[in-house]
Amino acid sequence: MSLLGIRTTRSPGRTGLLLALSALVAAGAALLSGAPAVAADNGAWSVAPTPPAASSAAPRSYFVLEGEPKTTLKDSLRIQNLTKKSITFTIYGADGYNTEKGGFFALKGNDEPQVDAGSWVRLPVTTLTVAARTQVDVPFTIKIPKNATPGDHAGGLVAMNNAIEGTDDSGGFNVGVQRAVAARLYVRVAGATTPGIEVSNVKLDTDRGAMPWTGSGNGTVTYTVENTGNLRVSPTSTVTLTGVGGRELDTVVDKSLIEVLPGQRVTMTTKVSGIPWTDRVVATVKTTTAEGAQSEASDTIWLTPWPGFGLGILLLLGLATFLYLRHTAARRGMKAAESAPRIDIPVGK
Repeated sequence: MSLLGIRTTRSPGRTGLLLALSALVAAGAALLSGAPAVAADNGAWSVAPTPPAASSAAPRSYFVLEGEPKTTLKDSLRIQNLTKKSITFTIYGADGYNTEKGGFFALKGNDEPQVDAGSWVRLPVTTLTVAARTQVDVPFTIKIPKNATPGDHAGGLVAMNNAIEGTDDSGGFNVGVQRAVAARLYVRVAGATTPGIEVSNVKLDTDRGAMPWTGSGNGTVTYTVENTGNLRVSPTSTVTLTGVGGRELDTVVDKSLIEVLPGQRVTMTTKVSGIPWTDRVVATVKTTTAEGAQSEASDTIWLTPWPGFGLGILLLLGLATFLYLRHTAARRGMKAAESAPRIDIPVGK
């Protein structure tokens, strides 16, 4: 059957499904996801680009579209109901962003204003009921504004279950929780593109104690990565610790930051080790991208465990006092022996 150009077909079995649960709180929480899969799903329904008609064409992991400003792009979204009962969805376009900590890909909630790629999405329906074990292809268009800036714009197409599946009162409020699954959307607007990355706010924290035998010698390096260009990038950060004289203490290559969207800032934390008890330690973070952008920043700290030094000084003072008193007592004994009355004992015949 079809409705407003929406095609509905019977769904195949559930074999080979990947779990990609994305919880969406009714108050407006972010959708988080890791590396893209062929179809994002939560075990109950899945969302993905509609596969191409040609059987030889490879399925798409997400939407990647490109166009000039003032143009309209067409595509189709497939929603697959994997359960034994019908589900009613709210479908909408959402802006993409990076979470502040960790840089995970996220999407705005339905009640938040969409000002970028999410606002460019035009759907024939916003509410759709998908029967049990069926899949529905929803056509949509992307209308690129005439003032759209060149480069990458990120978002997603979200299918949210209208039913309240639970409540969350951890914050003192009973908030209805709705589940949602989204397919990522990347739109590249034609024009000059420039990759850019900047590292800042490098901070080294250590776990060294007051004494040489305390503490683990481990620590963390926290830093901020900002995408200053107009292309999405997947940076690699090399964190290096050096001591006095430039000797290398530790080097860690951090590839956990999967993707940074244009204009986004994320805070990353990398674990390091090999930190001595006392030293001048420089933590340097160098971030590079496959497109050739790079940036470097550092933090310098002096590891001066004053309590340990103070205890050492006290021990030295105690030892010096002990030796002084011992030496003084010995000298007094010698003087006493020298000033004692002399007694001559005649030698008997």
